[in-house]
Amino acid sequence: MSASTPPLQYHHLIRVVSVATSLVAARHLFANGFHYPLLMLLTHLSIALVIEALGIRRDTTNLHKPPQSWATRAWQALFAALVAVGFVFTYHSFLHNRNTTLGVMLLGLDWAAILGRTVKWLRQDRQHPVDFPLSTVTFSLCIVLLLWRENWLVGKGIEFLLIAVICIATARHLWLRGLVENPVHLHAFSVDSYAAGLGVCLPLAALLLAITGWYNRRDFDVNGRIIWMVLSAISGSFALLSETRLKRLTSLLQDKIAIPSKIDLGVGSSALPLLVLAIVEIDNWLTQHRPSTTSGVQWFSFAIAYLATIDIALVASSTTWTTGALYMPVPSFKNPDEQADEAKSPSPEQTEAQYPPNFTYANETPLFRHIALAWNASLGCLALLLAFYCAVGAPYTEPGKKTWDLDIVIARYDEPVEQVVSTVQLALELPNIAGRKVRTIVYNKGVLNETELRTGFPIQSALVIRQLENVGREGDTYLSHVLDSEHDWASHTLFIQAEPHEPGYLQARLADYLVEDTGFLSLSHVRNFCASCDACNDHSGWTEDGALLRDIFERANPDKGTCQDLSLTYRGQFVVSSRRMEQANRELLEMYGADY
Repeated sequence: MSASTPPLQYHHLIRVVSVATSLVAARHLFANGFHYPLLMLLTHLSIALVIEALGIRRDTTNLHKPPQSWATRAWQALFAALVAVGFVFTYHSFLHNRNTTLGVMLLGLDWAAILGRTVKWLRQDRQHPVDFPLSTVTFSLCIVLLLWRENWLVGKGIEFLLIAVICIATARHLWLRGLVENPVHLHAFSVDSYAAGLGVCLPLAALLLAITGWYNRRDFDVNGRIIWMVLSAISGSFALLSETRLKRLTSLLQDKIAIPSKIDLGVGSSALPLLVLAIVEIDNWLTQHRPSTTSGVQWFSFAIAYLATIDIALVASSTTWTTGALYMPVPSFKNPDEQADEAKSPSPEQTEAQYPPNFTYANETPLFRHIALAWNASLGCLALLLAFYCAVGAPYTEPGKKTWDLDIVIARYDEPVEQVVSTVQLALELPNIAGRKVRTIVYNKGVLNETELRTGFPIQSALVIRQLENVGREGDTYLSHVLDSEHDWASHTLFIQAEPHEPGYLQARLADYLVEDTGFLSLSHVRNFCASCDACNDHSGWTEDGALLRDIFERANPDKGTCQDLSLTYRGQFVVSSRRMEQANRELLEMYGADY
């Protein structure tokens, strides 16, 4: 093995495999109706803490050491709290976020940005080249592009994920700044600071699980899930283990078999999020048989953001190839007399020693600075072009309606969940709807397994489920939506039954006639117009009492004297704009709503 090529670190490899396997197992469990991320987290934490406890060392010298300052204890407590909260929200985010690929992208970019930029800002001279703020702006723009058209941007998935990202990034920043003393000394025992964070997370997750009342739910079942549960328990616990403990567990294998490798798989390395992302995508195609819903714009944004975290001048410098890492280097603060398996947070004194006032990177010569500036300028231009493309190609949204472009209101009684999903897909797969922000509102009047519906629901649409009393038919449902939704309407609303009539015709009408200026669009066959309310029928010959039609017509059109030139259909499926709903006679609608 070449002296310049470090051996493969098995504890890093185990971390990558464990994280990826835990994600895949969680996705399969969530997809199979197991919606208990906190219970999953508690299981992983319990096993991980038992393994960590086996490695706790009794250190009698701690009894003779002076007590730690309040500032040191405060930083340790903050670090532990950030780790705990970060894990709780990370586990919850992957339940509510059906786009796991995007979640892995954001978490991976979080590590890349924090590790790369924190170390550079730790430098003593504080002289940062112009390419640094340029890459930061490019990175931030790409994050915006990643989230540009995500329907779950307004839901729990993104909120939980962003909180997790902030907590993890802040915890890592405290570690790199040397503010967290490791290990934590508890009387005669020494505990890894990260393991202490896991210990704080355990009661927090247990409390939240008890508050949510999971034991009262009826969908907790292990049948058909045993294999994925076992796989999740093993991989999840190893994914949560501290660096110190993993290194000790693999020390024998590391000593026996040394494989040269130029790839760094450690937490925060360039390869870790890419490998996890690749495994998630393979799982999409091979086992879940569904492609990622991540758009091309999001993939390009991720690639540009990822490249923006690379110090290209460091890569170009011949003196740095032996490090085997693409990111701005994280310095080693290890003392030669220190145990090889002990992870240490750098102290401020060590940071100052690592970066003396006259210290300069080999890559900060004028040539390498010019290379870095050109690199980041090119990435910035690509990000701007991508932003311009998104702005020009953005779907139309009616002024004043910034949240949703289309609401799909479904009236359901006892139709199967698969039928509801199929009905929504009729609209979502159309080109003139695929790019819009869509929200589906299911009004349920029967018995519905909400967990099953949410699990199999298309990711392209947000989902809201509302329960109604079983009174009236779809007309009552539609009136309830118009009257009770507090004008929280999308630019257009598609009213439809869970099992629509002639779905092919409906889909063709949507594809051909739903445009920006659509006020009202019937999605039923209308082959004739009635010259009079007294003799009116639909295309299949069904008729209605003339007096009833005249009463409705005159109430809805008080300015028109003669009841004529109208069409009749018994199929409650149509599209109406928010402007038309606002112009409707609300008193008339309330009167008809009171009749049900």
